[in-house]
Formats: sequence, structure tokens, C-alpha cells
Amino acid sequence: MKNNIVILHIIFLLASINLKSQTIINTENMMSDLKDDLSYNLSFQGDFNFGNIELIQFSTAHQFSKKIGKNQFRLLFNYDYINESNEILASDFTGQLRYNYSIGKNSVFAFAQGQNIKSIRMKHRYISGGGYRHHLFSKSDSYFDLSAGIFFEDELYDESENQQLQIYNWRYSLSAFGKYAFTKDFFLNLSVYYQINTSNTKDYRLFLQPRIYYSLKKVDLFIDSTYRFHSTPYIDVLTTDTSFTLGIEYSI
Repeated sequence: MKNNIVILHIIFLLASINLKSQTIINTENMMSDLKDDLSYNLSFQGDFNFGNIELIQFSTAHQFSKKIGKNQFRLLFNYDYINESNEILASDFTGQLRYNYSIGKNSVFAFAQGQNIKSIRMKHRYISGGGYRHHLFSKSDSYFDLSAGIFFEDELYDESENQQLQIYNWRYSLSAFGKYAFTKDFFLNLSVYYQINTSNTKDYRLFLQPRIYYSLKKVDLFIDSTYRFHSTPYIDVLTTDTSFTLGIEYSI
């Protein structure tokens, strides 16, 4: 029994590390529904182990939203931390400022984002761009949207102990977002991102994340699975990562 528990903790740790080894961040799941003109949302997930396994792992996400007529402003911040046996494996942040202008059920958007990812030696990734989001379908609490845009990225890696690698790219971005409600309080969210280098079509990134929610008044419980793929990593990391996550979200 103890061996099984140790194995489960190791699997959980590996999944958490793999989560950070690609660069696409699902800001769709970070953006909760805007029910008021001004709102704040918080989510937290964590795993804490002491004894034979020394592990501290947690993630927190924050969202501030403001709506003025057809204009909507969002400020997102996410932080992830992993410490195993007093060694920091991750201390990563993601921040995004996003603007949407509604055109009926559709919208145009612009954003600026910054992040770092310790596990792949990424010192920073700064991106900025914009695009258009089109609403295809909605029924009750279910919907499906498509989005297309373009953005510029600036990435800096520690290629080796004494050398850094700077990457500049323009990328097209195609995305799909959906929600299927089994009941009012039990539903599935799906996010898909496809980002392709405008000057090298062999360099693309793919992100897929289904997330199941169960709502309890102001608290939402969730479990999700994440798949990330980068066809041409810029340093010596794997092309594919998968992970499973349990978490809780709280809104006020």
C-alpha cells in the first residue's frame, strides 16, 4: 500500500513538471464568465507532502475584469511553484492584459502576455497580438466558438550554462473553445490552440485541454487533462507533454 502511494505521488510530480515544458498557456480557462461590470476570480490547486517524499506543489490564478458597454478589460495572473527535496523545479508566472470589443455575440480582441518557465530554461516569453472570435453555436449553457489571429513572440532561453538563445517569431493562431453542459452544475469545457510560425510552417505548437467542472455555489471543482506539442523545440526538451490536474476555483 505504501509503495502504491509513493508511486502515485511520483506520477503526480512528473505530470506537474511536464505541464510546464511547453509554452502555450490556456488563458480561456483562466477567464471566468463575467457576470457583473466588475469582478474578481481566484483558483487554487496544490499538493503538499512531507516525510519520505518532500514535495510542495501549488498553482494559483487570479482574474480582474471590467466591462464598459461593449468594451471588456481583463487582467490575468497565474503562478506555479514546485519544490522537491528543497530543490525548486518550477517558479513560473504568466500574466496577460486582454481587451475585447463585442460585435453582437462575436468580438475582436488584443492582448499582451509575459511568462517564464523554469523547467525548459525559458527566461521569458513576451507575446502581443490580436484577432477575431466568432460565435458559432449556443444552446442553454452550451456553446462553441472559433478564433483566428496573429501575434509576435520574443523568447529567451538558457541554451547552456554560459550561453543564451533569443527567438523572435510571428505566429498565426487558430483556436476553438466549447462548453457542453450535462446539467446546470456539471459541464465540460474544451480548449484547442494551434499556433504556426508565419515563416516556417514546420514550426507549430498544439494545445488540447478538456476540463470537467462541478459547481457548488461560488466554488467550482474541476479535473482536466492537458496535451501539448511543439514540433521543433529550440533547445533539448521533449516535443510532447501530457498532464492531469485536480483543482478548485472560487469567485467573489
